[in-house]
Amino acid sequence: MRRPLLLVCTCLFISIALWTQLKMPLPKAVEAADWEGKTVLLIGQVYDKEFRTSYGEETLVLYLKSILYSTEAEASYSQIKQASWKLSDIISTDNLICEISLKQIQETGIPELGSEVFLKGKWQNINPATNPGEFDAANYYMILGIGARIKSAQLLGIGTTSWYVREMLYRLREQWQDNLYIGFGNKEAALLAKMLLGVGSGLDEEIRDLYQNNGIVHILSISGLHISLLGMGVYKGLRRMGIPMKLAAVAGGVIIIGYGVMTGFGISASRAVGMYLIHMLGECCGKTYDMLTAMGVLLLGLQLQNPYVAYHSGFLLSFSSVAGVGMLSELLQPPVMLFRRIPGERKGISYCKKILQKMSSGLQVSLSVTIFTLPIQLYFFYKIPIYSVFINLLVIPFMSIVMLVGLLVMVMPIFGFLSPVEAGIFGWFEWLCHSFEALPGHTLLIGRPDMWKILLYYILLMSIIFLGKRVRRILRLFGVAGLVIFITLRYEEGLQITMLDVGQGDCICVDNGQVFLFDGGSSSRQNVGEKVILPFLQHEGIDEIEGIFLSHADIDHSSGILQLLNSDEVRIHKIYLPDVSEGNRQEYETIQMAAKNIPIQYVSRGDRWELGDMVLTCLHPKSKDTQEGNAHSACYLLQKDTFSMLFTGDVEGEGEERLTEELVRRGIKQVDVLKVAHHGSRYSTTESFLEVLDIKNALISCGRNNSYGHPHKETVERLKGERCMVLMTSEQGAISIVVDKDAEISGYIE
Repeated sequence: MRRPLLLVCTCLFISIALWTQLKMPLPKAVEAADWEGKTVLLIGQVYDKEFRTSYGEETLVLYLKSILYSTEAEASYSQIKQASWKLSDIISTDNLICEISLKQIQETGIPELGSEVFLKGKWQNINPATNPGEFDAANYYMILGIGARIKSAQLLGIGTTSWYVREMLYRLREQWQDNLYIGFGNKEAALLAKMLLGVGSGLDEEIRDLYQNNGIVHILSISGLHISLLGMGVYKGLRRMGIPMKLAAVAGGVIIIGYGVMTGFGISASRAVGMYLIHMLGECCGKTYDMLTAMGVLLLGLQLQNPYVAYHSGFLLSFSSVAGVGMLSELLQPPVMLFRRIPGERKGISYCKKILQKMSSGLQVSLSVTIFTLPIQLYFFYKIPIYSVFINLLVIPFMSIVMLVGLLVMVMPIFGFLSPVEAGIFGWFEWLCHSFEALPGHTLLIGRPDMWKILLYYILLMSIIFLGKRVRRILRLFGVAGLVIFITLRYEEGLQITMLDVGQGDCICVDNGQVFLFDGGSSSRQNVGEKVILPFLQHEGIDEIEGIFLSHADIDHSSGILQLLNSDEVRIHKIYLPDVSEGNRQEYETIQMAAKNIPIQYVSRGDRWELGDMVLTCLHPKSKDTQEGNAHSACYLLQKDTFSMLFTGDVEGEGEERLTEELVRRGIKQVDVLKVAHHGSRYSTTESFLEVLDIKNALISCGRNNSYGHPHKETVERLKGERCMVLMTSEQGAISIVVDKDAEISGYIE
């Protein structure tokens, strides 16, 4: 075995990851839920801090550890110390984020790193995701060891001791960040602050999304390129000055460690710094440096420090990128070999050969990284930018210039006259991204692959790599190509219905090969279209909606639809609105304007659609209905084979009476699933309605602790009296129904 240490570290990493998954899974429920909104008193040590701007107000964010607490409003500092109630006895960690308005700390000042603070504020849980595709803030922060937030905090006291070196490095980072804004325009300074100092608070989200969508967002992370420029630059400079090798290596190592501490030692920075130090250790000991072995040692080391790091997308992408370069580059070497065979030794031809060889080497590295990280990219981001390999080929060669100029101005603002160089290069990056986005098939949306497909992909890929020269290169290349096709193919799973947890609102997605949305809005969650509905669609690999059926115009049913209509991420073919009277159609003007060129059809009782082996029938309202508000909510019956589901919007009162009459007239006596009207209001799903309909399962969409009291106790009792199973998004999160031979119903929250 050529790399026994790499094999041992990898096996241990996998074993610890499996053990963590089985014995110490990340929490899926909100901890200390009864503390939400309560005032707490805390004593803790500041281990990091940053400034953020939220809703126009600048805020100091403190990261605290080793926390003692009290929920008694009048508790003093000494009483909390004596009681020694540790926060880690209540939640999974004793680390918190505290947000303090800068106006509030004018008298107390800003705490130094390492200092102890005494403060009071309101407890806020960090909620987990309750929908497929939704950003899971609770898991993300738990990976970082953070269990909750303290909002509107007040500093009551600051200790006198601190970490002198770390505070000095923090202030140096602040000064260097100021220098960047002095020397460059705001856009360039924000990009360089993120690239060089790890400070992303000033970065424009549109720029970050542009880089993300084109596969070059990695250039914003502190990684191997930064460490090579700094560490190797210092090391080689000292060696040229005649400094002994070991002393030069130590000097370079100290500078790199200081740089890592100053920038916060993120995942990529930790890997890059660690690999640099191992490289220097090898130089000093006269040993050959092996990139993959160094990677394996750090892979295991970081996991031993924090077992949850194996869940972190940045960790997985950083290490898999290195593995891809180290393991796949040789397999993808033919393009480089081809250019070496170009005949001719004249100066012009030789120069062209060198350029082509460099481009081929860059393409080789980029392809290696893309192939090795592909399943991870799809698992976390659901899509891949098709042209990212070529964009990186045109971006990476400029990064050394970007960083050298940025470092010069960062340390000495007098070099600000070089700012046009950075502006030109960043402008080139933006132009490249926009140009490639205009090409057809720019992004391939796949959705999240199943875990078994990811595991099989890597098992087969490693088998191809380890076969090595025992198999012809062309066969290995075909094998890799087959794996890429395998991981990107999706198969249909029959009829899938998902009631999303949108808080106080409604949204149901029906996927039967063609995709339909029934409502999509919320009155309790902001930007529900961008943060819940669209991520779910991308998680499922959906970028095309055949039709949107809007029951009525209330914001809790339409706000997310408006955001989808203004998005370029999904194509909508048609919108279906209830056929109400001319007076009531004014309620739908906002939808009609946002629809632009999307056809709109007005539907009424009796309209019917045959969608493959699925039939959808409108049961309410009648044509030109004059009922107002909830009463004219459109109601639909979906049928496939023996399965049926009734969609009722917010129908109530006279509207529910007419729906009941239509059910009797059509002889509909039973449904497998009822979408309960109006979030379980006491004025809907009446006894007379339930008398004519036998229901097996009732789904209620409502927000947690909503001010309306939905679902009302009387409604739930009426449903349970009918011996049907009642599921609520406020308890189960998103509710999924998979219809094959039978209907399998499950909640996203276990």
